[in-house]
Amino acid sequence: MNEAVNIWATSDGVRVNPETGRYFEDRPDIHSDYPTGDYRARNEVWNGAEERVTLRAARNEFAAFQVIVESDQPLKGVRARLAELIGPGGARLDGRNVALFRAWYVEVKQPSSGYEKSSLGPGWYPDALIPATDESLSFDLPDERNGLGARQRNQTLWVDIYVPREREAAPPGTYRGELVVSWPGGESRIAVDLEVWDFALPDEIHCKGDIYNNSLQHMDPDLEMRYYQMCRRHRFQPGVARYVPRLMVKGTQVTIDWTDYDARVGRYLDGSAFTEENGYWGPGVGLPISHLLLPFDCEKKGSKTGGWPLNMPEGGATPEYEAVWVETGRQIRAHFDADPHWRRVRKVVFMDGLDESYYEEAYQRMIYYCDLLRRGMGTGWFSFRVDGGYSWEAMEKLHPYVDLWVCHTIAFDGEKMAHFREQGVEPWFYGPMIYEQEANSACGSNTFLDLDLLTCRGLGWAAWKHKCGYCEWEFEWKGLEGWTEALNWVTKHVEYNGSGLLIYRGEFIGRPGPVPSIRLKALRRGLQDYEYFWLLRHEDRGAEADALVDSVFKATPFGKQSVGNTEIWSNNPDTWDEVRAKAGELLAGR
Repeated sequence: MNEAVNIWATSDGVRVNPETGRYFEDRPDIHSDYPTGDYRARNEVWNGAEERVTLRAARNEFAAFQVIVESDQPLKGVRARLAELIGPGGARLDGRNVALFRAWYVEVKQPSSGYEKSSLGPGWYPDALIPATDESLSFDLPDERNGLGARQRNQTLWVDIYVPREREAAPPGTYRGELVVSWPGGESRIAVDLEVWDFALPDEIHCKGDIYNNSLQHMDPDLEMRYYQMCRRHRFQPGVARYVPRLMVKGTQVTIDWTDYDARVGRYLDGSAFTEENGYWGPGVGLPISHLLLPFDCEKKGSKTGGWPLNMPEGGATPEYEAVWVETGRQIRAHFDADPHWRRVRKVVFMDGLDESYYEEAYQRMIYYCDLLRRGMGTGWFSFRVDGGYSWEAMEKLHPYVDLWVCHTIAFDGEKMAHFREQGVEPWFYGPMIYEQEANSACGSNTFLDLDLLTCRGLGWAAWKHKCGYCEWEFEWKGLEGWTEALNWVTKHVEYNGSGLLIYRGEFIGRPGPVPSIRLKALRRGLQDYEYFWLLRHEDRGAEADALVDSVFKATPFGKQSVGNTEIWSNNPDTWDEVRAKAGELLAGR
């Protein structure tokens, strides 16, 4: 064995600096409870003395860990392989259920705007995860294409293990395998133990929400489906603003051609996009998406275009204008109600032309359009959604018409949201969960490359704590350029690293389809955690679930009361893992 080569492992909650071999999150100068110490020898999942990784998971869940290959000298032709894990009665986890990835590095040169205290600083961050093409993964160290050159002293490998939902396929007990890393002249073997608990996470996604991404509908339909499938495996759905059918209006006569619309959207509404026939596997096989944005919209203030099915006439609304809206709504409802699968999907109306509009005329237009659409589609058939940090006074006017309020986190107030929840308004949040300063409210999320992974994982926990859903801005923003440029959102006032980029476009590496990121995996971890809490509540143990979440969250993670407070939760991901394990033990009856 080449003594200059060191192989060790760590959890899915941190990232390793390819130059220093230290966690990026090893920053006690930022948070005193960040992970530190000799984690190469031992950490939450790794026992260096035994060269063993130990994991725990339910069925219908992804477990993950990282392997770090370090060398003082360049290595050519390194190979990593984890063929299978064998469990009770010879049960096997293999094939697509055991996936290896190689991390791609992106250089952060400056902190994201407004996060000078929380940013983990400049450096080459592992993020995009390039999948193995077969059972083994091959690479060189350093990776000449990635651009670090001789500064790269280690390579991060990512391992995903999916435990099937059916008990017959994955009976409870310990599964064992061996991950082999070899290079010319040597090899290293790591034992991998996975304890499978005797329960399964649900197929349904119970953490309500979506991540807006409007570029999908401009893709080839089959490519778009691959993105939907990747999102489903990571337990969320895309928020696509208004797929629009072909429409012809003549006077008050409305004709809708559903051919292209049905061909593109129908497979998400009946669940066929998530079946083996279409190449899907994982949680939620055969289930439709949870909700869909209907195509209705009005013009933005000062604009004369953008309305659907019609733009407002110059002189204002007319009986003919209203008749078209009502008739279009009637036909849309009739079309959706004709299919029993489509009827199950929640229909949402979001008027982008009134997005974040804080003036009296906008409130009256929201009320007007809601009334108009209720005339066409009926009260209760669809959910009328508004987005923005609206005041208590504004919502007193709007709540009889608003079913879904997506509130920006800077304006999210627990008392206010609870009050309007009692009035029948379902609350979601969007925006950052960490506020060093009020200026952080300029962004629609804070899943930035240079913030720790808990800002991604914490989304599911925050949704549980505040009994609400979530919305985030983008998951594929500049998914091609992001391979080489960390700074992807630049305006006159702000500059963000990796903003809205959780999934990369595979064309850069010659792969037709989406490529996941480490931040996407962290988001998945938090959304899987949510399902643990949901299962506890489903067993009438909701108070225990709440106590577990509260043991991690020290303060409300957003709202004006949190501005300037960056100590909002336990900052060591091991603490979160311990809480998740406690939930697992409770559900397993131990």
